[in-house]
Amino acid sequence: MIQREAEVKNKVTAVALTDSVHNVWHQEAGKTIREWMRENCCNWVSSSEPVDTSVESMLPDCPRVSAGTERHELTSWKSFPSIFKFFSEVMEAKNSSVKPTPTRRSNRIKYEEL
Repeated sequence: MIQREAEVKNKVTAVALTDSVHNVWHQEAGKTIREWMRENCCNWVSSSEPVDTSVESMLPDCPRVSAGTERHELTSWKSFPSIFKFFSEVMEAKNSSVKPTPTRRSNRIKYEEL
């Protein structure tokens, strides 16, 4: 994205990450990239909290929400339904020009632990 910022912004509507350990500060991402990430990305992270509960982040790059599991290897699987809902909400918002707020969902999906 750093090398092709305009192209990415024109072609990518949303990004879902699962327990990503990325760091935009180490990659020298500028302010516009960090702002875009805060508005268009969401990271489902390992947490004991229910799925989609906001999780505090030390870095202000993209919202972090609970994947509903503390096991890293299950974060993708456990958060898939929520991720697809996130993509649907983003696409609906894009078509209606209203920005979604992925960290403030009122409908939480609850899962049983494996």
